[in-house]
Amino acid sequence: MKKKTAPGAKSNRAITKRITAEMTESLPLPVKNWLHAIGAVGHEQINNVSLKQSGWMKLKPEQKAWTASEAEQISFTDPPAFRWSVKMKMGKGLFVTGKDSFEEGKASMRIKIVSILPISKSVDNEKTNQSALQRYLMELAWYPSAVFSPLLSWERVDAHTAKATITYRELTGSATYFFNEQSELLRVEAWRYKDSGKDALPLLCIGTVIEQQLVDGLTVPVKMEVSWVLEGGTFTWYKFDAQDIRFNAINERIF
Repeated sequence: MKKKTAPGAKSNRAITKRITAEMTESLPLPVKNWLHAIGAVGHEQINNVSLKQSGWMKLKPEQKAWTASEAEQISFTDPPAFRWSVKMKMGKGLFVTGKDSFEEGKASMRIKIVSILPISKSVDNEKTNQSALQRYLMELAWYPSAVFSPLLSWERVDAHTAKATITYRELTGSATYFFNEQSELLRVEAWRYKDSGKDALPLLCIGTVIEQQLVDGLTVPVKMEVSWVLEGGTFTWYKFDAQDIRFNAINERIF
């Protein structure tokens, strides 16, 4: 796994509480060691994070060419919420936009051609809601102070693995975190719904950390790959670089 250092983005923001070593004592050892390794101990607790993603997508396993994409995301930790918007260029003068959000336990996913013609929509579906909650849990490495949330319970699996379970608004989801000998996060796995249809079954979703970077005193993933494990094998559908990561830059909830 690559690791590099870059200056963090500074902003006018309110001072928040900082994580102490004592706060980590009740966590499973792999999670405790990870927090120390990434510089979370002594760092301010994260109420929100914003970032941009430059990436490549495949909408179907049989798709050979990757589609370039640009996305922006805002996530809040108390209570859990996020909003993600993406734009994909599909050809000359043709692009697809997508919006994925989660707030108050309800998810919304919309995809449009040229930002006008809807081609896919899922709003407040039980499977979509649960999958969105687990996505929030899988992305915890961007807001690691959320490990202390009363919504989460932790379980040590082995010396380098821990499982988190989150319960929120009658939804429950789990994710498993895998670390290496240096307590770096390698990947996160969760059983999520890829589709929201009646017959949809949960599939293993894997977020793999390719590269991490020091941003404003905290080491976070900046290059990742996201995959689904299908019957025909592993389908990596999204590769991206995270940029312009800002912690606690938003003074109030904007959605």
